[in-house]
Amino acid sequence: MEIVSSRGVLAAAMLLSAVPAAATNGMRMIGFGPVQDSMGGASVGAPLDSATIVTNPAGMSALGMRVDAAATYFKPTVKYTATDMMDGGVSGSEQESDRAASIIPTLGFIYPVNDKLSLGIGAFGVSGMGVDYKENDLFGSPAMTTYMNLRVAPAVSYKIADSLSVGVALNVMYATMAWDVQANAGGMAREDGSALGYGATVGVTWAPVKPLTLGLAYETKSFFGDFEFDLGATGTEKLDFDQPQVATVGASYQFGEALLVAADVEWINWSATNGKDQPEFTQSIAGVTNRWNMNWSDQVVVKIGAQYAATKELKIRAGYNYGKMPLDEARAFENVAFPAVSEHHISLGAGYDIGSLTVNVAGVYSPEATISGTDSATPGPAHPIQAYETKMSQVAVDLGLAYKF
Repeated sequence: MEIVSSRGVLAAAMLLSAVPAAATNGMRMIGFGPVQDSMGGASVGAPLDSATIVTNPAGMSALGMRVDAAATYFKPTVKYTATDMMDGGVSGSEQESDRAASIIPTLGFIYPVNDKLSLGIGAFGVSGMGVDYKENDLFGSPAMTTYMNLRVAPAVSYKIADSLSVGVALNVMYATMAWDVQANAGGMAREDGSALGYGATVGVTWAPVKPLTLGLAYETKSFFGDFEFDLGATGTEKLDFDQPQVATVGASYQFGEALLVAADVEWINWSATNGKDQPEFTQSIAGVTNRWNMNWSDQVVVKIGAQYAATKELKIRAGYNYGKMPLDEARAFENVAFPAVSEHHISLGAGYDIGSLTVNVAGVYSPEATISGTDSATPGPAHPIQAYETKMSQVAVDLGLAYKF
């Protein structure tokens, strides 16, 4: 990574440590809302609620007219320690983010036009949180960041045959960010940065035999405009931060009347958006331009879930999700600033029917994961990191209502 002021690059990276919005694979949510979360995110071959709009729009054909609304309470615990090679520099004491919890919305509506065509629209909080280091060795001052990303997805599905459906969703996104690191670029706060994004998701569901449903979904790369910060006479900053393409295969099997088991395997193409020399970051301050290199690898995620109808009204769900962290341990600055280290996720949930109304709840726990290493080869006048360790654990609680017409 070419760095003239690597603490400036770290400041830019820290604004994106806000990106993980709930229990996450890299920076992607494992699922949307309480039903998907309680199933470990498995949904591409198991369309159970209108959040299928965002994961596999073909699944709308298996659902009647309904509306789902939910909110997720998400609280990560993020800590780091670091030492550098400058006398009197970074102390190596443990630092902990004091950022408040995030509330993330999920809303979806499906309308069957006839027995073949269904329309849907969803609004999903794809990501939204931040960090707040009251004490911060790497900057020598407090550091605050915030990031929010909303996706609105109109969708359509078509039942080609009783066993085969296709679907497509248009992904329209709006993201905002702000950050304030007193020690960076004259101590100026970066406020009200925003960007629009677009992409699409296509999907297929196929039930070759009645108990078995297979699913396939592909989400294109999401293209965002630059986040721009005007620092007046000091200079400008631009960040080109896209979201990766994702491909998922899934299956579900219904064992009798009571038990449904589902599994997804998902590939996330991080290397194209967060890989070598990615994302593109331009810091034009007094004629200086920095580069940012997260050097993420692609990620394969396994999602497993089960739903058991304990009674006519009560469904109990459980899930497990695993994705090896895509980070490069040698990218010390980036991994301290962007602690997307979660790997294992365990989830439980339930749904209770009250006539046409269903109350859904879920809880997700991601136990503490750790990454550590060095960055002693950092060039320029920056202080090479002799050693660092980043830790993160996550807790998410979902509450939602579904109404079936």
